[in-house]
Amino acid sequence: MTPFEIIAQTTQAISSNPNDAEAYKQRALTLCQMQHYEDAMADLNTLIDALHTDDPEIFQLRGTLHMQRGDKTSALNDLRHALDLDPSLMQKLTGEYNTNDKCTPSK
Repeated sequence: MTPFEIIAQTTQAISSNPNDAEAYKQRALTLCQMQHYEDAMADLNTLIDALHTDDPEIFQLRGTLHMQRGDKTSALNDLRHALDLDPSLMQKLTGEYNTNDKCTPSK
């Protein structure tokens, strides 16, 4: 499936169910991979602020986007929260921050 097809499918799912957290997450990941960072950030904010997700991957991804934008304080807050939710992320996050890994959450 192409990124455009994923965007269309997830947008339709969100239109049908505005509380579909998985659709927001998939769309945010896809938008991020397409370098549509502002749109991805909007979906991540919806997941965190409106849908109250506790998915550490969402906080990690938003932290990465904040870092790319130069907002180190927000990045640190999101990355700390991701670690609070899943301490095993520490192994994946240690080392030098690599800005070439844009929008690549840990798996």
